[in-house]
Order: sequence, then structure tokens, then C-alpha cells
Amino acid sequence: MNKLTTYEAAWLIGGPGRAALVTFVTLATDGRLDVADKRQRVKVARAESTYPIEAAALALIPESGIGVGELLVRLAASGAMKDLEAAVRAKGQLRALRWFSATYRELLEDPGTGVRRVAVLGVPGIEDERLRDMLEHPLPGMPRIDPFKPVRDNTIDGTIEPTSGSGYI
Repeated sequence: MNKLTTYEAAWLIGGPGRAALVTFVTLATDGRLDVADKRQRVKVARAESTYPIEAAALALIPESGIGVGELLVRLAASGAMKDLEAAVRAKGQLRALRWFSATYRELLEDPGTGVRRVAVLGVPGIEDERLRDMLEHPLPGMPRIDPFKPVRDNTIDGTIEPTSGSGYI
């Protein structure tokens, strides 16, 4: 059996979401992404890639940047992730039967260091405290406001009555 790359190992253990996480961590730690911690947004710093999954991740990021959560979701649903799945299957590994795989058991017994550790353990395996904290505590979603319900009375004479609800959907 051929050895799995870090991305293939991540896909085998945690599926597309884990492989997207490993791709993000690899690009961020190599300095190919500029990460704004407080806003949790990323921009491309250098457009160099070694693997097709890295190229796909860099292609998903617009010039204005993208939120980390949105990048991970888009990358997990991309065509490059399907190619990664095909590569894992070509090496004789099936995600549905991973518990019976000697490779899977070896990875769990010895997660390794660096990005390989992230592939096996997920977010808790990230060594960079700044990245780990950002991924453990994502920003909450913005509330959606119903445009047809005024939230409060903005008139001086009170001709528009405030709604009984909060105005949020």
C-alpha cells in the first residue's frame, strides 16, 4: 500500500472538513495566507502551491479576502476534495471502512507532529496557539433582520408604532 499524504490522511480520518482544515493550517503556517485574527479573515500572501488542494484553496480566496469559516466550507465542497477522495480510494483506503484499516490505526497510535498531527487530531492538534484559539472560538453569525418589520419607532410624533416582535428573523 502506498503511503498517504497529509491531506489524504486527513480525509481518511476526518473527511472533507478535516482535509480543508489541514489545507488552511498548512497555508497559514507557511505564510502563504495573511490571517486577521480578530476579524477571522484571510487573504492570499503568496500564490505558491505544491498540491492541487492547495491551489484550489488559494483560488477560492478573492482579492478582498474571505472569512475562515466560509473558506473551510467552500474548500470542503470543492472539486479538489473529490479528487482527493479518488486518490485515497486509489490507494485502497475507504473512509466507510477506515476502522478496519491498519493505516488508520497507525495514524491514531502515533499522530506525529506539525500538520500531520492536525490531520489526525483536528483543531486540538494545532501547535500555533493563535490559529488554534481562532478555530476553537469562531465568530458568531450576524443576526438577520426582517426588512419588513421596523425595529423601533423613528418618528417624532409616534405615528409608526413599534412592532411587538424584535424584528429579527
